[in-house]
Amino acid sequence: MKYALKRNLMLVLTMVIVSFLTFLAFELISGDPAEAMLGTEATPERLAALREELGLNRPFLVRYASWLAGFASGDLGVSLHYRQPVWDLIAPKLEITLCLCLVSFALITVVSIPLAIWSYRWTGTVFEAVRTAFNQLCMAVPPFFTGILMSYLFGILLRLFVPGDFPDLRDQFGEALVHLFFAAVCLGIPRTAMTVRMMRSTVIGEMQKAYVRTAISRGNDRRAVLTRHVLKNSLTAAVTFLGQTMAELIGGSVVVEQVFGIPGLGRLLVYSISTRDYPVVQTVVVILAFWVVLAGTLADLINQRVDPRLRLGGAA
Repeated sequence: MKYALKRNLMLVLTMVIVSFLTFLAFELISGDPAEAMLGTEATPERLAALREELGLNRPFLVRYASWLAGFASGDLGVSLHYRQPVWDLIAPKLEITLCLCLVSFALITVVSIPLAIWSYRWTGTVFEAVRTAFNQLCMAVPPFFTGILMSYLFGILLRLFVPGDFPDLRDQFGEALVHLFFAAVCLGIPRTAMTVRMMRSTVIGEMQKAYVRTAISRGNDRRAVLTRHVLKNSLTAAVTFLGQTMAELIGGSVVVEQVFGIPGLGRLLVYSISTRDYPVVQTVVVILAFWVVLAGTLADLINQRVDPRLRLGGAA
């Protein structure tokens, strides 16, 4: 209980630090949102009036404290570019990005663990070199390149989806899920290869330990020892790595959304940076950071539950 409370406090502290640094970054970079909004119609009088309206003429710490208080109460402000509440703008795009990451995470989890066990059984065979080369290739190929190939093959040639034309997630869920599936595959291929390599190394390390040799010497089937004991003891490393994977998917989704034309948080973030829409950028960055920290926190809490040694360490 103390460990969970400590992790939650660290999560809140991290989010405050991230939000402050994000706010500070936009304070230091060049450019004036008011000038960007007015464009060619900018005059000193109109700029001063707009800065007054947006609160840009207030001191930095006052603006940050006001933004933080609003964020804590659910008031995320108003978009400078779209002139609508930030949450109303972000919410539908957040749903799409979360769906993309969850589909990709499910594919990684379902595919990587069986592949890791299968690849372990290839150790010392003629297929090991082929497996190693293919695994390295999957880790090396960037998602945007895979996305271009899949968009051309499955989108243009086979017409399983229309690249750049994302269906409504709620009204056309089936069509949207197909679109997300191919994007999730591109996003998950490198992480699947990394998870397979990590799990295989962990299984090999566990199989060399004394308890495994003792179990096999007593006549236990090697496959039974692998599935009943080795995989259970490898669970902690798997949960930690999958937690990191979940955290990294949210960052990788930015590139994949651009390739597949998916209107998620990634595309909104890129466009809002170009238009200097600070309220939107600050909120999206905080949400992405929260996703990353939350994934790591959940992985740690799950490991505390499944591994008694970690529970004793956390209690200490």
